[in-house]
Amino acid sequence: MATLPTGRQSLRPPIRRARRPHSHDVIVVGAGPSGSVLAWELARQGVDVLVLDGAAFPRDKVCGDYLEPRGLRVLARMGCLEAVERDAPLPISRSATFVNGRRLYHGRIPFYSVRTDLPACGYIIPRRTLDDLLLQTAARAGATVQQESYVTAVRNSARGVEVEVRQGRSRRVVRAALVAGADGVNSVVARSAGLLVSDPRYVAVAQRAYAEGVEKDDGEAAFFFDVDLFPGYGWAFPMAGGRVNLGVGILAETRDRLGIRVPDLFRTFLGRLRRAHPRFRKLQLCRPPIGGIVKTYGGAGPNHFAGGLLVGDAGSFVDPMTGEGISPAMESSLLAARTLRRALDAGRFDRPTLAAYEREFRAYFDPAMAFLDLVAATLRNGHMKDWWLSAFSRGCRQAQRDQALARVTGACFGGVELDPRAVLWQLLGRTCADVGAFASDLIACQVGWWRSLAADPVWHASWAMDVQKKWLRVLSILGTAGGDPRAVGVL
Repeated sequence: MATLPTGRQSLRPPIRRARRPHSHDVIVVGAGPSGSVLAWELARQGVDVLVLDGAAFPRDKVCGDYLEPRGLRVLARMGCLEAVERDAPLPISRSATFVNGRRLYHGRIPFYSVRTDLPACGYIIPRRTLDDLLLQTAARAGATVQQESYVTAVRNSARGVEVEVRQGRSRRVVRAALVAGADGVNSVVARSAGLLVSDPRYVAVAQRAYAEGVEKDDGEAAFFFDVDLFPGYGWAFPMAGGRVNLGVGILAETRDRLGIRVPDLFRTFLGRLRRAHPRFRKLQLCRPPIGGIVKTYGGAGPNHFAGGLLVGDAGSFVDPMTGEGISPAMESSLLAARTLRRALDAGRFDRPTLAAYEREFRAYFDPAMAFLDLVAATLRNGHMKDWWLSAFSRGCRQAQRDQALARVTGACFGGVELDPRAVLWQLLGRTCADVGAFASDLIACQVGWWRSLAADPVWHASWAMDVQKKWLRVLSILGTAGGDPRAVGVL
C-alpha cells in the first residue's frame, strides 16, 4: 500500500457569523459519498453545514461497491482508510476479461502500478459500510446530520435557499445561504433547479446482488462482455470470505429501443457465470437482486444554479465506460467545496459566482472523461457490436502478451491515469502492424454502419452526428491537455 496523506491539513478560519436571515451556511441534501465528503470538507473549515437524508443509516445501496485507488486516496485524506483496512477487505489487484464466455485476458491490473503515490489495488466496500463511515466522519468534523429527513422541494427566496423537509408526519422549512444537491440520480435539488438529466443516452440501468460460494479468494475482478449485454457488461467482484458482488448494466436507450428486461439479463448472466468461470460454479445468491440506475458524465450539465451546486450522481459524475461513480463523486465534492467556500467568503450566491464550479470540474474531469464519453457514444450503436466485440477480443489477446498495450489502452476501463493520445497512438500502431485484421474490422464496421442506416435512418443520423460532435470535443482537448488531472487528485 502506498503512503498517502491522512488527517487534517491546514484549515482556513471559520466563516464570520454576521447577522443573517438563514440558519446554516450550507445545506447538503443527500448523505452518500458525495454528500458526506462535501460536508466533511466544509465542516472542517468552520462552515456551518446541515446534512439531510431520507434514509436511516446504515442502509444498502445498489452499486458495484468498487473503490479504486483514487477513491482510497480520498479516504486516506479523510482519515478513514485505516478504519476500512481494519476489516481486512480483499485487495483487488487482478482482473479477468471474458468476451462471449471466453476468458481472453487475466493477470495483475496493469494500470494500477503506473503511479507509486497511489495504492496498487482497490477494495470492494459495501455501501452500507462505506456510506455510514463517511457520514460519521462528517459528523465528527462538525457537520449537523439529520437522518430520515426527506427533502421535498428547494427554492430561492429573499432570505436565502429554502429547503422543505418531511420527517414522519411533520413538515418544516430550513434555510441556508447555499444548498448542495448530493441526492442521487432522482435529485430533488436538480429537479427544483431545472437541471435533472433524463437523456437515455447517458443513463445506465443495472441489477446487482451479493452471492456466496466463491471457491478461491484471489482478488480477481472479472468483467464479462457479451452480445446480449451490448452496450454494457457484467461483473463479478470478489469479497473476503467467499462472497462476491455481481451484476449487469446496460444503456437505458438500448433497453428501451429493444424492449430488453434487465432482470432477464441478470438471470442469463448468472447462469453463464456459473458455467464459464470455475471459481463461481457454486454461487448462491444471498438475497434477490436489486436494481438501480446511474447517469454518466456525458450528460453532465453546468451543475450550478443561483444558490447552489450539484455533486456526485446528482451531477452525473460517473465514468461513461465503467459506470463507476464513487471516486468521481467524492472528487466532485472536493471541487465543489472550493466554490462554496469562496462564495461564502464573498457573500455572493448568484449563478455567475457559482459558475466557477463548472470551469473547475471541466478542467479536472474533461481531459479523460470526454474521451471515455466518445468511446461510450460510439458503442451506443448496437449494429456495430460484431465489429466492436471482434476488435475488443483481439485487443485482449494482444494485451495478454503485451503489458505496455494493456497498461495504456486498458486504462479506458478504470485506469488511474488515462492518456487519450497514447491510446490512439497504440491503436494506430496495432492497426498498421496487422493490415489483415484492419481490413476485416473495416468490413465489419461498414456492414454494421449500413445495417444501422437501413434499420432507422433518423436514429442513425442522430447517432453519427453525436459521435462527430464528441470527436471534435476530444480533439480540442487533446490540443491543450497536459495530462490527466485525476491522476494527481484534487489538491
